[in-house]
Amino acid sequence: MKKLTFDYNDLLNLQNFSGIVPLFPLPNVVFFPNSLLPLHVFEPRYRQMVDDIIESERIIGMVLLKPGWEKDYYGNPEIFNIACMGKIVSIEEMNEGKSNIVLYGLKRIKINDIVNEIPYRVASVNVLEDVHYQNEEVYQKRLVELISKWNSILGDEQKSHKINIDTTMSIENLTDVLTPSIISNVYQRQELLEEINILKRAERILEQLEIKLEIISITSKKINSILEKRHLN
Repeated sequence: MKKLTFDYNDLLNLQNFSGIVPLFPLPNVVFFPNSLLPLHVFEPRYRQMVDDIIESERIIGMVLLKPGWEKDYYGNPEIFNIACMGKIVSIEEMNEGKSNIVLYGLKRIKINDIVNEIPYRVASVNVLEDVHYQNEEVYQKRLVELISKWNSILGDEQKSHKINIDTTMSIENLTDVLTPSIISNVYQRQELLEEINILKRAERILEQLEIKLEIISITSKKINSILEKRHLN
């Protein structure tokens, strides 16, 4: 078993990006920029993909399969046209050509055309940039406040559910990193991946955080009430 690692220095340098990306479709994964995604690569076509790109751009487009994919998984079932491309930053080669890789999320991409379908899909893509607004700091401050409130409500027995992220990161990074923690539904995650308006992303995350805080607050009060009654008895 051989383990290779890569330097992060040129990770975000897309100056020479070819605009051509091999696609790795999955039914339950929505990948976001500025996040890490570990993958076990075992299917022959995707093992071939890793072999083909490991000495070049090392970029893969992670794309969500549309509902109904089960009928044609080993063919080319329909996919969403907005995806996230990531760069292989670590690879652990295993027996029989299998490998464990880690991707670092680079950018949202829009799939224009499929330029090759065998043995795996390859697409021409456009990189999507976030749309910024002047009052982003207001949303960022509110996000940080709610994250702090969430973590303070959770006790030590629930520490695995705390949101442990760097809250000083930019709001676009913050919303992307928060999404998998806050939103469980894969298609709702896809909607946020497709949203390049940073404030709209922030609004969705704030809405979900507020709902979760309300639920956990009610639950905590009920638990405390039960414990108090037991103590009195």
